[in-house]
Amino acid sequence: MSEMTVTSPESDRAAQRRNQVLDAAAVCFRNHGFHGASMAQISKTAGMSPGHIYHYFDNKEAIISAIVERDMEEMMEWTEIFYSSDDILQSMLDGVTCGVEANTNPDCAALMLEIMAESARNPQIAATVQKSNQIGRQRLSDLLIKEMAQRCAVSTVDVQVKTDLIAAMFDGLLMKSVHNPTMDKEALTVLMRQVMLFVLTL
Repeated sequence: MSEMTVTSPESDRAAQRRNQVLDAAAVCFRNHGFHGASMAQISKTAGMSPGHIYHYFDNKEAIISAIVERDMEEMMEWTEIFYSSDDILQSMLDGVTCGVEANTNPDCAALMLEIMAESARNPQIAATVQKSNQIGRQRLSDLLIKEMAQRCAVSTVDVQVKTDLIAAMFDGLLMKSVHNPTMDKEALTVLMRQVMLFVLTL
């Protein structure tokens, strides 16, 4: 008999409140920047008192860390779909559409670029971002290795190099979506699939 994880109503409410704060903080960071957004603004946007927010987070750095960690959890859930596929290569190619949509979303781009800018100035945020990147990089590398095993293929390029190139392509969309918000995402997605196929089968 499989085990089931049971959460209490209290822990569910706490998780909901934490996410409520993170969503509100994301709005404030996008609109005002990390330094321009105050805890008072975040609390007002979240619809709760500053004291209530401090119950969950010590400061804005802790909030950003939680946002980065939440994004990483979502990425891990997404890659699990690829891991469980009988055809990882095709699943990854099919996933390009969602990847392009996510990384050209104006709200997502504004928030992630703000976090990256702050990580260049703030060692605490930098450590969080770098740790998240290392976890994501390893996860993608493991996925590429499993994908090659499915095809009984041997790569002519180091897997870590492939991993970094794929990450750079999608991360670059964040910046490009700010520079050119009207770019043809449909045409871009078609080309991205072709590039992904080329890189994955090297």
